[in-house]
Amino acid sequence: MDILILQPPSPPLMNVKRDLAGGMGVADPSKRNRFGHDRNYITMPYSSLLYAAGVLERDGHKVTFVDAQEEDLDKDQVVARVRELRPTVVVQLLNLPSFYGDLDVMAAIRAGAPGVRTVAVGTITIPLYDQIAESGIVDAIIRGDAEVLLPRLLELFSDPKPGALPVIGPFEKHKGAWVNKQVAHVTDFDALPSVPYHLIPLERYWYYPFGVNVPYATVFASRGCSYHCYYCPYPMGFGDQIIHRDPIRVVDEIEDVYNKRGVRAILFRDQVFTAVREKTMQLCDEIIRRGLKIRWLAETRLDNVDEELLRKMKESGCVRLQFGMESGDEKLFEKVGKDGAKGKFEQFLSNFELVERVGIAAHMFILVGLLGETWDTVQASIKTIQRLKPLTLQVAIVTPYPGTGLYAQAKAKGLLRTEDLSQFTGFVPVSRTEKMGPEDLEEARVMIIKAHRRSIFWKKQRHLAKLTVRYALNGELVPRLLRRSLVRTA
Repeated sequence: MDILILQPPSPPLMNVKRDLAGGMGVADPSKRNRFGHDRNYITMPYSSLLYAAGVLERDGHKVTFVDAQEEDLDKDQVVARVRELRPTVVVQLLNLPSFYGDLDVMAAIRAGAPGVRTVAVGTITIPLYDQIAESGIVDAIIRGDAEVLLPRLLELFSDPKPGALPVIGPFEKHKGAWVNKQVAHVTDFDALPSVPYHLIPLERYWYYPFGVNVPYATVFASRGCSYHCYYCPYPMGFGDQIIHRDPIRVVDEIEDVYNKRGVRAILFRDQVFTAVREKTMQLCDEIIRRGLKIRWLAETRLDNVDEELLRKMKESGCVRLQFGMESGDEKLFEKVGKDGAKGKFEQFLSNFELVERVGIAAHMFILVGLLGETWDTVQASIKTIQRLKPLTLQVAIVTPYPGTGLYAQAKAKGLLRTEDLSQFTGFVPVSRTEKMGPEDLEEARVMIIKAHRRSIFWKKQRHLAKLTVRYALNGELVPRLLRRSLVRTA
């Protein structure tokens, strides 16, 4: 079959980072009043779509990958592209904050390209499959990893009478759409083919930590999260067991895009990159052995690093590690902030400082609005931030993602302010805590950001001075300044 895999454009008034938040996606506001994607906003492909494309190519299907965000296509242009390519099936990603807009795009495809089969994929299909099926604009919904079930679904579509039976294999009819009621996740990562990077314009993707002129690729060395933080969609989106790829195969993939596509930076998309120390060490050793001069960053937990491991990671090119601290209040941190972190608060703090001492940039995530959040816990978070002085910090307002324990608790306790999914961006207070309302949470977020900026003023000045020299020497200074100026005026 001819398969078109579509990463849809961002809806009007927002830019969506589709691959984040366990595949739910996060969004920032935009002044753009049409479908598309601001050209000065970072771009990245949804990695799981690429694995699905690789599986389909391996099975002999003709696959086209259209990233409407990277191309800044509006809705009509997406439909025109579908009509031009004339695929048998369109596999489209859906995300949480863009949910209504993504369905609108799919409806436009159905209306503008009659006869094409439409398939909805993405983490959000797990909890919201009923709502998607009810829309009447999809032929099928895959809940979980598309690379597992897409081949089976295409077999079903090739049957001349696929609607003759109510249940076929893992799929059953639900409100007119084929749906797998049992969520599917990859169990053998090495059984998947290599990512078909030839399907995407790697040279046009950019990610600010690497630089605007540095081609980068997203890579998984592992997938899944065995921790169960009640607010986090990672286990739902990627599976609640961590599965690993052979580190040699991972570096083979990196070396291939390094040599053939000029990639000089890697964004590892693992949920807990250092979950198995030995595999991380092996991966780093292999990068070093092959002489790959890359910069890379990853996300992991602070109780899964040590000095020897960090120094090996730095030697292999690690420039930044991202950590979820969630709350700087010790009691809140241990009670609901991090699963499996009881008694580890000081270890998290000391390891954060260790990362910086080794020479790797340490990025911190803080959440405002965990259940039990009060003004006292907010002040405690501020004190922790003032103590650690992380050079970069993201402060998000807790989003009760559908399908998580937090969503169930917030709804049961009457704490949800709205169920308008376009507000579930990661930075809008769609819920409240027992003692803090939405306005309080917004105020607390601003307070933490301001306190952080004050605490790192001189540290940041020294850092900027070093960066200015480095960027002046490697030619990145002017492009970065132009990009920053354009972002601010967008």
